[in-house]
Amino acid sequence: MIVLAAAPLAAQYNERPALLGSRSPACDASGRSIKDHRVRAISSRDVTAEGGTAWLFLNDPFLAYQLGRDLNFREFRERDGVFDAQVSNLLGPMPDGTTKKITANNHTSCSGCHNLPQGNPGGGTNFHKDSGFGRQAPHYYGGGLVEMLAIQIRAQILHHVDRDKNGWVSVNESQLAGDRAWIVPSDGAEALDFGNPRLDGGTTGKPQFNNIVRVWFVDAQGRTVPGATSVNGTTTFGYNFELVFWGWGQGRGRSALNPTNRAFLWDPFKTHGGLEAHDPSTTNDPDGDGVSLPSVAGAIQFPATHKPADRGIAMDPLGFSRDDPDRDGHLAEITEGDLDVGEWFMLNAPRPAFAGTQREYERGLRTMERMGCTSCHTASWTIHAQNTNAEQGPLYAGDRRFFDLDVQWNAQQKRLEGRVVPLYVRQGAGYARQFGNYEVPAFFSDLRHHDMGEECEELDFAGHTNRLWRTPMLWGVGSGFPWMHDGQSLTLHDAIMRHGGAAQQSRALYARASESDQQRLVAFLDKLRLYDIESLPSDIDGDGVIANAHLVQGMDTGGERFNAEWLFATPLRIQGLYVNGVGTVIRSNAGVNVADAYGHNLLLRRDSDEDGWPDVWDAAPMTAGYKNGTNH
Repeated sequence: MIVLAAAPLAAQYNERPALLGSRSPACDASGRSIKDHRVRAISSRDVTAEGGTAWLFLNDPFLAYQLGRDLNFREFRERDGVFDAQVSNLLGPMPDGTTKKITANNHTSCSGCHNLPQGNPGGGTNFHKDSGFGRQAPHYYGGGLVEMLAIQIRAQILHHVDRDKNGWVSVNESQLAGDRAWIVPSDGAEALDFGNPRLDGGTTGKPQFNNIVRVWFVDAQGRTVPGATSVNGTTTFGYNFELVFWGWGQGRGRSALNPTNRAFLWDPFKTHGGLEAHDPSTTNDPDGDGVSLPSVAGAIQFPATHKPADRGIAMDPLGFSRDDPDRDGHLAEITEGDLDVGEWFMLNAPRPAFAGTQREYERGLRTMERMGCTSCHTASWTIHAQNTNAEQGPLYAGDRRFFDLDVQWNAQQKRLEGRVVPLYVRQGAGYARQFGNYEVPAFFSDLRHHDMGEECEELDFAGHTNRLWRTPMLWGVGSGFPWMHDGQSLTLHDAIMRHGGAAQQSRALYARASESDQQRLVAFLDKLRLYDIESLPSDIDGDGVIANAHLVQGMDTGGERFNAEWLFATPLRIQGLYVNGVGTVIRSNAGVNVADAYGHNLLLRRDSDEDGWPDVWDAAPMTAGYKNGTNH
């Protein structure tokens, strides 16, 4: 049993590990707050390194998921190194090279923007970026599926253009390529045009891909040439590319923000929290082509365009970076292991749901098709099973998740209900992922950028205009008030009526439709929902029933629901029935075995002085030193 009442914990809003009755202010009877103290995760590809990230993914994947969840929603403190010297300063150049595009050092947690529903991979808030109207923060339910599709599209384009299979596109290969890059999202679906892979000057220039594709240029050996802007036949002899799927779009030729979930973590950690990430996984690019080897979670990264601030040029003998680019004395504020578990959570983040029957879904889909909406909002995609032989087809990683939460509408109960679907097989104590194929339902995006017309035109801070935006995934759109890239559409009807440009014909069909047909479409979109993951009634033990009294470690936790803590190798045991201060009996979901459940005694997670530094990295493991393990 663990009852913590340490003074430093009491000051942290979102870190509440104490039991009711402990006389500690750090209690949470709901069990929703973070129970585990901040301890840097250690990245390791060695599955025998107890407590390292590869070991966790194999042996305790739901704990790794929860650690990543907590990293996403933790409120970081001064002792964690949050913020650079200037709080709420302006950062990052607009295209004019002078005007700043974003407010930096302004959030202590990812949940400052991604917070609807609270404690979930949500969105919904508007933050100050690019223009006075700002940007609508997207949810990232199903974020792993989005990333896998983006990397898969890249693999498909590369397979058809890169004839010698060396991982980049030469001038000759560009000339031999067709003038369109076609991608078929799923069997029987219409192919999508991702642009022209040929150079616009024949043997020089740039390819003309859809704007979601970001290109960099390489030398005769395929190595990235920093600062190059085209193929010139003198210093650059080809190109490579990525799909930048996080971000609404920043204008023609500028793509969006982040090409991977991992970058979607370390980039905002630095920009909004001043927390610098040391991440060798991102820069693990032995051939210099701008594409890394896969991370521990399995995703390639793109150091040609995205590198974290802490490069690890100066390394401590114990194995962590001493670079400290912001010179605040706090080292390795975000570790490679932190990003491993954060990426793991995003990879496995449950997808949105449809709050209606299959018949209602099919009827709504037909309405969308009649109005031409699915010409951009592609309904479904296929993630192809793993293929590691380039001679037989594109190199696919397969579905890298270890579980799917299948959420369906229970018409009798009038509620959404979940079912944990294992995407692994048990091998002894381990969870071996299968890397199979997966049909992604109710996705509703083609992952391309389109000219959306005058009513979606933005005048940015520096006076440039942009009307080129990525097609958002509509899954979850019914929970997405307000709508559009700038959050300025206050109803779904208003959002549809703002469509123009490439969507002008669809908007016209909607505008000419009867009021009842318009209402039918809006009602369908409204059923594409997010949900609170941890309270979702769910069959998590695979017995086909959602129990009214779900026993975990001998304690009745109430109705069976999706709480990853129930699925740890050592499940969390709750405090249980408790008489509160006014004499009411309540069920306290505070944890009584936090240390065991959260693996505090695992070799690479042990942090004896609770200063955030695991003992194996701490020169003074029994004396708290939050900055580097020894210094306050």
